[in-house]
Amino acid sequence: MPKLVTGGTGFIGACLVDQLLERGEEIVVLDKVQSNRWDTTDGKVKVVTADIANWPEVMNVFKENEFDCVFHLAAMLSLPSEANPWAAFQVNVVGTMNMLEAVRLFGPNKLILASTTGTYGLDIMDEPIITDKTLQRPTTMYGSCKVYNELLGRFYRKKFGTDFRSVRIPSLVGPGIKTRAIGQYNSWMIQETALGRPYECYGPPDRGLPLIYFKDTAAAFCAVADADMSRIKTVNYNIAGVNVSVPPRAIEEAVKKVIPEAVITYNPDPVVVNYFETMRFDALDDTPAREDWDWQPTYDSVDAIVQDFVSEVREHRDRYGL
Repeated sequence: MPKLVTGGTGFIGACLVDQLLERGEEIVVLDKVQSNRWDTTDGKVKVVTADIANWPEVMNVFKENEFDCVFHLAAMLSLPSEANPWAAFQVNVVGTMNMLEAVRLFGPNKLILASTTGTYGLDIMDEPIITDKTLQRPTTMYGSCKVYNELLGRFYRKKFGTDFRSVRIPSLVGPGIKTRAIGQYNSWMIQETALGRPYECYGPPDRGLPLIYFKDTAAAFCAVADADMSRIKTVNYNIAGVNVSVPPRAIEEAVKKVIPEAVITYNPDPVVVNYFETMRFDALDDTPAREDWDWQPTYDSVDAIVQDFVSEVREHRDRYGL
C-alpha cells in the first residue's frame, strides 16, 4: 500500500520520496507543482497535482488511492507567509485541516506533520535551551499556523484516535532550495560557493539557530513514522542535527576549510535582523525524539554538513536545478 507525501516535489518532500523509494515503498506525491524527478513508468511513484486548500481536490486524491501513511509537508514557508498571511492561512491551516479530515474519513488515520521551531517566540529569549515543554508563543504567521496544526493534531488524536505525530524542523540546510526563508542564507552560502560563485549573506553574521541537514530531516520523518504508536508520548517533537546555535560566520569557516577561495560578504536583511531580535535561542533539546523513536542524526556537525553538501552540489547539479 503506498504512502502519500504532500509537498512531495519540494525540498524536503523530494528527499523524503527518494529515501522511501530506497526502502522499496510505493509513493503518491501530492503537490501543486509537477515534477519529472522520478520515473513514473514502473508504478513506484505517482505524481498528483492538487491544492491541499481545496477540499474536493483532496477528497479526490483519497478516493482514488489507499494509503498506509500520510506525510504532510506541503506549506507556505516563513517569509512568503509574512508577505501574504491570508494565503498562508488557507494553505497552512485550512490545508492541514483538510488533510486531517481526509485521513479521518478515508484512512489510513495516520499523519506525520512537518512543524517548525518557529512555533517558539519572544518568551523564549531568556531560555538558553529550548525543550518540547518550552512555551510556544510565535511572532510569525508561519509559526502561528504551525502551533495551531500541532494542537489540531493533538485534538484529532484524542477525539478520533488519529495516529498524529509531528517533528519541528529547525534552520534547514541543503541544496536546491528556491524559496527565500529566514535562515536560507546558510544553504545558499554553501551552494553558491560550491559552484564557484561569490555570495552575499542576508543574515546577521553572528546570530544563528540550531541546524539540521536535509537528508537527516527526511530520515527523521521515516524514523518517527516507523515507531509504534504506543511509543509516541510527546507527539510533537523537536529535532536537530547540530543542537547548538550556528551563526553564518561558523558556516563560512566550515566552507573555507573545503573551499579556501570562497568569497563571502554580508548585507543583513532588516526583516531577518528583526526576526532574531524577537526569536533566538542557544540550543535545542531533542531528547524525547531520541528516547521515543530512536532519533539519531547522521550529520551532527557543521563540518559534516558542509562537506556532504558541497559534494552533493558538485555531483548532482542537474538534480537540484543548478
